[in-house]
Amino acid sequence: MDTDLQKYKKQVELFTDDLQALGDLDRSLAAFLVDETECFDDCPEIDKARQLVQEAYQIILDYQTVQLLWVEESSKDE
Repeated sequence: MDTDLQKYKKQVELFTDDLQALGDLDRSLAAFLVDETECFDDCPEIDKARQLVQEAYQIILDYQTVQLLWVEESSKDE
């Protein structure tokens, strides 16, 4: 595998730590909503933020998957 491809693959794999942090943030927001309010409707701003975090998580996860597949396919072509 090309050195640049190896470096890029490593960088994309490092997204995993960032994704974990987003997952932790989502869990923290959900716990706050459950512990500190009666229901999600009591604090729609925080629930909306939690939904945005979930959407960002999925977008980044999809991007990571596509990029890793691209690296694998590119390395086969060499």
